[in-house]
Amino acid sequence: MKVLVVAYYFPPKGGAGTQRFAKFCKFLPEHGIEPVVLTVDEAEKSEHAPNDDRSLAEGTSCRVVRVAAPAKAPLSYRIRRKLRLHVDADEWAWAAGERASQLARAERFDAVITTLSPYACYRVGERLQRELGLPWIADLRDPWALDAWRVYPSPVHAARDLAHLRRTLRTAAATIANVPEARRAFVALGADAERCVTIPNGFDEEDFAGTAPELRDAADDTLRLVHVGTFHPADLPAGVTRNTLRRVRNRQIEPIGRTGAPLLRAVAAYRDRVGAESARRQLSVHFYGQVDASHRALIAQLGLGALVTMHGYVAHRESIAAALAADALFVPLHGVPAGERALVVPGKLYEALASERAILAALPPGDGADLVRGLGAGEVVAPTDVAAIADVLERWVEARAVGRPPAGCRRDVLGGFTRRSLTRQLATVIEAVARGAAPGAVVDPWRAAEIA
Repeated sequence: MKVLVVAYYFPPKGGAGTQRFAKFCKFLPEHGIEPVVLTVDEAEKSEHAPNDDRSLAEGTSCRVVRVAAPAKAPLSYRIRRKLRLHVDADEWAWAAGERASQLARAERFDAVITTLSPYACYRVGERLQRELGLPWIADLRDPWALDAWRVYPSPVHAARDLAHLRRTLRTAAATIANVPEARRAFVALGADAERCVTIPNGFDEEDFAGTAPELRDAADDTLRLVHVGTFHPADLPAGVTRNTLRRVRNRQIEPIGRTGAPLLRAVAAYRDRVGAESARRQLSVHFYGQVDASHRALIAQLGLGALVTMHGYVAHRESIAAALAADALFVPLHGVPAGERALVVPGKLYEALASERAILAALPPGDGADLVRGLGAGEVVAPTDVAAIADVLERWVEARAVGRPPAGCRRDVLGGFTRRSLTRQLATVIEAVARGAAPGAVVDPWRAAEIA
C-alpha cells in the first residue's frame, strides 16, 4: 500500500509542526504502508520553522518530492491575497496540487493525506479526491478557523475561513483531530462522527533511549526548571481577547499564557519572597527554543539575569537532552474564557511526560490539564496565575532541599502516546479509507487510559 503525504513542514525544517509526520513516516512501513512525501523546497523560508533540524529525520527513509512556491501564481490567487481572502500558503498549495496530480497519474496511490497547517494544503487533497477518486485524509494539527491565534480583518474574513474548515470536514474521506476536544468541535461543525478520529502528537521512545542528559555542573544544586519550545512576545496585552471592527477571532483566548511573561513574573515573586541570594542558590530557569526577543527586556526589567538563561533554538535531540537534565519542566498554554475548554494541547507536553520529570503545567481546562492530573505528573495552574506558579516553585524548591524532589509520571504508562502506537492508529485510518470504509474503530489514548 502506498500513500501520498502532503506535508509543508518536513525535515530538514525544524519545529513542532515537522515532528508529527516525520515520525509517522518513520513507522508507517512497519504496517506495510509506503509514504511518499510532497513538501516544500528546502530553500523556502518560514517564520514557523526557520531552522535546519536534520535530527528529526533520523530513522526516516521515505521518498521525498520537493516543490517550490511559484514565482507568479495564477491571477485569481493574487487577487485573493490582495483582498486578504487567501488561505495560508495558497500559492504553494496550487503548485503542490499540480505536482501531486502528476504523481498520482503516474503511479498508484491508495490514499492522500494532507497535514494542516498551512491550511491551503487541503486544496491538494480535495483536488486528488475530486479528479482521480483518491481517498483524502485531512490531518488537522491545529483547529484551523477555531484556533483563536488566527486573527481576521473583518467578520467576513473570519466566516470565510470557517467555511473552508467546514468544507474540509464535509468533503474529506476522514478527518483527524489532534485532541478529543477538537474532535468534538469538528463534529459539532458537521464532520461525520464515524469519519472523524483523534490521533494526538506523542513521543518517540527511541529518542529517549538514544539521548544522554545534558551534563550539569557537579556543584549545581538548584532546582532546574526547563522550558522547551516557542514563546510568543512577552509584551502581549494581558486579559482575554475581544473582537473589534478590525480584529476578529472565531474564538477568544488569553494570549499572554503562550509567552514566558507569567513564569518570569512568578520567578521574580519567588525571589522577592526568599531573597535574591537564596533564590540564586535554589532555582535556575532555562529556555530552549524560539523565544521572542522581548523576553530579554523583561528579564532585565525584573532583574532576573542570575536566575534565567536563554539558550536559543536547539535541534530536537538536544532539546530532549535538556529536558532529561531538568528537575522539572514548564509547559504553558494560552488561557480560555470561563466555562470553555482549550481545543489544543501543547505538542511539547507528550515529550515532557516521557521525560519522567515533574511538570509545572500552566494550562487551561482541557485535554492537556486532564492528562497531567490523571497521570499525577505534576501540578496544574491557570496559565496566567503568577502567584500560583510562584507557590509551586517555592514548594518544589523546599521539597528538593529535603531530598524529596518533585516527580513526574513513569514513561511506561504512556504507551498510547508513543509515536509507534499512534502510527498504528494512523495505519488503521489509511487502510479503512482505502477500502471505502469509515475509520470509526480508532480509540484515542485518553479514552484507552480512561483519563478523560
